Amino acid sequence: MLLGSFGLSAQKLSEKAQFGLVTISPGSSEDAIYQIWGHTVLHLNDPENNINECYDYGTFSFDQPGFVVKFLKGTLPYQMAKYDFQLFVDHYKNNENRSASEQILNLSASQKQDLYDFLMHNYLPENREYRYRFFYYNCASRIRDILQQVCKDSLQFSPTLHADSSYRQWINKYAAAKQPWTNLGMQIAIGIPADEKTKESGAMFLPDNLAIGFDSAVIVHNNIKLPFVLAKNQLTFVDEPQIPKGIFSPFVVLTLFLIIITILSFSQKVKPKYLKWFDYAYFGFLGIAGWFLMGLWFLTDHGVTENNMNVIWAFPLFFPMIIFLNNKKIINPVFYIYLIINIILLVSWKFIPQEIPTAIIPVILTAFVRIYFNIKK
Repeated sequence: MLLGSFGLSAQKLSEKAQFGLVTISPGSSEDAIYQIWGHTVLHLNDPENNINECYDYGTFSFDQPGFVVKFLKGTLPYQMAKYDFQLFVDHYKNNENRSASEQILNLSASQKQDLYDFLMHNYLPENREYRYRFFYYNCASRIRDILQQVCKDSLQFSPTLHADSSYRQWINKYAAAKQPWTNLGMQIAIGIPADEKTKESGAMFLPDNLAIGFDSAVIVHNNIKLPFVLAKNQLTFVDEPQIPKGIFSPFVVLTLFLIIITILSFSQKVKPKYLKWFDYAYFGFLGIAGWFLMGLWFLTDHGVTENNMNVIWAFPLFFPMIIFLNNKKIINPVFYIYLIINIILLVSWKFIPQEIPTAIIPVILTAFVRIYFNIKK
């Protein structure tokens, strides 16, 4: 029994064992939105023990029962996975056209062993799964937390790195050019918590920032501060995907929409009944959007979708109150409330605690135009 218990312990690493942080470059996002953030894994190379594998905290299954509902609620489980290192790197180069670079970490022999023991324990079937949080608990931030747990106070990050950017600004930086409409949807869905400054630790929810954070970090060995990164290796390299610059951004498209609706509203040739049906559809859409945001606020566990000021323009009262469009005694007070609070929103646009996309301004003004004509009638 004693001999058997020794066999259950994690393998002892050799003196030549090295851990590295591998960063996968952002993808083109043509197939999947999650590619645009990049990816990161831990790599262990121990030639004497014939170990060359990587540990990935960013795996999930589209076949998960209730995938969409769990994703929207913020309860989608992610898992740790273990791969052959060379197959992993080759996959990203050949299948997704993405580069891979590695930073060799300056860990002591005991820290390497502790890290390996932690990973092996975490890889047990009962321990692999974790509750994913995009900002706080993902493939990059998990690695940050694990290394801080293993190295304790000896690992020190720069306190001024990325100190002035918010989570929302980092999302916008990566997603605005590659997926402008999806980015607009994300910017609308997240609330005031996303406008919090990430500081040095929080910014590491993005793989590129984790690599930059490791570059500037120091580790204390024998009371001496040393660079946390010993060396850098470019494992594979592919040309960065070219992003076509289209002129039809969300702001441009929605501004054109505002202009068209304004012209039609003032036109004497357009029958009022057609614009009436447009009002049912448009205000109904704003109301449904408002209830969707309220659902993300109160019924999910994302941690960043609450306190969302977008419910000011995506106005829940419009649905179902829009069915009373022909009853001016009922609908006009709703219209006046919408006008007042959204005028306040526009006037204080730059001072409110939440950054709202500028593409929403023509959406609000379109509502103003139609409210004007409904009240005027």
